[in-house]
Amino acid sequence: MKTIKFLIGVYVLLISINVSAQSNSALSPVLSSYMALKDALVKSDGSTASSLASQLVTTLDAVKMEDLSGDAHVAWMKYAKDLKADAEQISQANDIANQRNRFISLSTNMHEVVKVASTGTTVYYQFCPMANKGKGAHWLSLEDKVKNPYYGNQMLTCGKVVEKIK
Repeated sequence: MKTIKFLIGVYVLLISINVSAQSNSALSPVLSSYMALKDALVKSDGSTASSLASQLVTTLDAVKMEDLSGDAHVAWMKYAKDLKADAEQISQANDIANQRNRFISLSTNMHEVVKVASTGTTVYYQFCPMANKGKGAHWLSLEDKVKNPYYGNQMLTCGKVVEKIK
């Protein structure tokens, strides 16, 4: 009897690990698309940022709700529409300043999803106090070295890591 209970416990654990892995893989393309967009903003390349924002919209549309579970599912339901609207507006913006302004909201919403949806990689939540007309703004990065998407080469290293998400 103890062996059966043990095997059932192992089975339940394996199912939870599998569900968690599904959540990771479902959001990995979204995180990758976001990072590519962020890198284009770091380089102050509005044309590439526009194109990558369009790709992000496509990636967001491809996420299947049934592949997300628990907190990741709840966060996705809450923020997916806003993420898509932010990405669409970045893709349609004519200049880098408007793209960067919209990236503030996109980054805030992405943080809300990433912090509860274990992505299988370490993500750094960074902050620049000078961005957003001195109000400050956040963004996500895959490295702890600051590369500011709000100022590019003007103030590339302005900011700091405020959270490490694993």
